[in-house]
Amino acid sequence: MRRSLQRLAIAAVLLAAGGAAGAAGFGFLADSPMGKFNEDDLKLMNGAIERALTAVEIGTPVRWANDKTSSSGEVAAQRAFELGGRACRDLKVVNRHRQLEASGIYTMCREDGQWKLAQ
Repeated sequence: MRRSLQRLAIAAVLLAAGGAAGAAGFGFLADSPMGKFNEDDLKLMNGAIERALTAVEIGTPVRWANDKTSSSGEVAAQRAFELGGRACRDLKVVNRHRQLEASGIYTMCREDGQWKLAQ
């Protein structure tokens, strides 16, 4: 479960555009909010993503914040639908770190028991 959440965080990093991102070859994200997130920020963001992917209600933002780092964000499922027989959701992801903000809408589908970025 933790590994799938880490993969989901990496997907969010790529989409919602750090220290760890740079080490993983994602140095281009250094100036994005995600590039500033620490491990606690990522855990909070992952929890919000997981809740938005599994929540029954559509459109209600799942907010998270870490007062210690000035990082925050929200994730909201924009719609739920099927694509190729898979359950999918369009997620609006907003991430902030101090004055930096980035957002986007991304499609995630459930495949092999895990949520993955739709191809």
